Amino acid sequence: MAIVALAFVVAFIPAFAWLVFVYRLDRFEPEPKSLIARLFLWGLAAGPWASGMNILIAHVFSPGVETAQRDGNFLLAAFLLLALVAFSALNEEVMKYTVVSSRVRGDPAFNEPVDGMIYMSAAAIGFSFGENVVYIANAYFGLVGDATRPGVTLAVINAFLVTAPLRAFGSTIGHISWSGITGWFLSRHHLGKGSGRMLVGGILLAASLHTAFNFPLFLQELGLAVGWITWLVWIASIERYLTLLGRALLASPFRAKKLREMGERAVRRDVLRRYRALKARELPVMLGLVAVGVVAAIAAALIGMPQEVPYTTAFLFVLAAIAFSRFNWRCPVCGAHLNGTNPASCTHCHVSFR
Repeated sequence: MAIVALAFVVAFIPAFAWLVFVYRLDRFEPEPKSLIARLFLWGLAAGPWASGMNILIAHVFSPGVETAQRDGNFLLAAFLLLALVAFSALNEEVMKYTVVSSRVRGDPAFNEPVDGMIYMSAAAIGFSFGENVVYIANAYFGLVGDATRPGVTLAVINAFLVTAPLRAFGSTIGHISWSGITGWFLSRHHLGKGSGRMLVGGILLAASLHTAFNFPLFLQELGLAVGWITWLVWIASIERYLTLLGRALLASPFRAKKLREMGERAVRRDVLRRYRALKARELPVMLGLVAVGVVAAIAAALIGMPQEVPYTTAFLFVLAAIAFSRFNWRCPVCGAHLNGTNPASCTHCHVSFR
C-alpha cells in the first residue's frame, strides 16, 4: 500500500507542474482555474474506461499476433500488432476528447482559439497521471520478486528512478501534444464553425501520432530495434503542438486588445524583455539537460543496470534538450520558431529584437 501511495505522489508532482505550465500558456485571457481542475479530474476518470476498452482490443488482436509469431509469419504479426496499437491509441484520444467536449461546449469561458488546446491538455495530464501511477506501481511489483533486499533495491530504482521520470516527461508530453492537437481542431469547430469532418480529421491525426509513438516500442517485441523512431515522433508531436499553439495565440481576439492597452512603447519593452529571457535560458538549460543525462547514464552503469539503460537515459535527456529548444526558441509575439542563434527579427511576424 505504501508503494502505491508513493507512486501516486511521485506521479502527481510532475503532473501538477505540467498543469500549471499548461494553464500559463494562455497569455491573454487565462481560463477559470476551477474549470482546468475539473478537466484534469475528468481526464483522470477517463483512464479506467479507456483501459477497459484497451483490454477488450487486446483480447481481439493478441491471440492472432501470438499465433502469427509462432508460425513465423512476421508480416501478419506486425499488421495485427499495428491494428491493436492503432485502435488502442484511437480509443484513448476519443475518450479524452469526449470528456472535454461534453464539459466545455456552451461554456462562456470557451471564447478564444487557444482554449480548446488548454482544455484538452489539462484532461491529457489527468489521463497520463492515472496511467503513470499504474506503470510505476507495476514496474516495482514486477521486479520485487521474492522481496530479498537486492530485488527490492532494483525494483525501487526501476520504478522511481527510471520509469517515473520517463513517464513524467516522455508519455505525459506525448499525451499533452496529441490532445492539444485535437483541442486546436475542437476550437476551430466550436468557435470557427468548422465542419465535423475537419474535427474527425484532427482526432485521427492525434491518434496517428499516438500510434506512431507506440508502434515501434511494440515492434521491439518482434525483434526489431526501432525504438528510436518513437522519440522522433515525440519531437514531431511537440513541434506540431507548439506550431498550432502559436497560431491559436496569434488569432486570439484578446491579443489585439491587450496590445492596444499596453501601448506601442510598452509592447516593445515587453517583447524585448521576453526575448532576452528566452535567450538567457536557451543554452544553460540545454547544456544542463545534457549534463544530467550523462551523469544519470554513468550512475545507471555504475549500479549495474542493464546495458541499454545508460544509453537510453543519455539519449532521452539529449532529446529533452532538443525538445526544450524547440519549445523555448520561439518568437514571444507569434510563437513561430526562430531561425539562428541571434536573430534580428522573427521571419513570421517580422517583429524586431534589436
